[in-house]
Amino acid sequence: MPILVILSRWIHVICACLMIGGIFFARFVMPSGLGILDDETRTKVHLKIRRTFKMVIHSAILLLLITGIYNSTLAWDKYTLDSALLHPLWGTHILLALIAFTFLLIVLAGPVPPRSHRKLMAVNFVVLLAAVAVASTLKWARERVVAEHAAHVSSSEGP
Repeated sequence: MPILVILSRWIHVICACLMIGGIFFARFVMPSGLGILDDETRTKVHLKIRRTFKMVIHSAILLLLITGIYNSTLAWDKYTLDSALLHPLWGTHILLALIAFTFLLIVLAGPVPPRSHRKLMAVNFVVLLAAVAVASTLKWARERVVAEHAAHVSSSEGP
């Protein structure tokens, strides 16, 4: 079912983009815009935006978990071709994603953000960028290992 594979990959990438872009906006862009408002209005607007952002992030986390499990299951046989290289990259990607999800769930829990929300969002932005960098490296390494394996198999079969 190629359409399901493509759809799963697309959903995974879009959710990651929404999460990273949303965090960038919430942490680095929105505060300067809210700064021109009086305290009461700023708080009301921030909490309203936060509620909507929470729904987007919770949905993205759910979809990232579902599509990540599905995509990993499809690729797992490729990871066994060079487990010394691919398993640590896969594990690092998963660990960074889980750290980012945890930070987000902490920051977005409750009706008002914790005091440390600005710092956690900035750290989370960096964690997510690292997760994307590791995921990109993992995809490159997986494709290289598969190509090398195919070349080895075809050369060992002979003419």
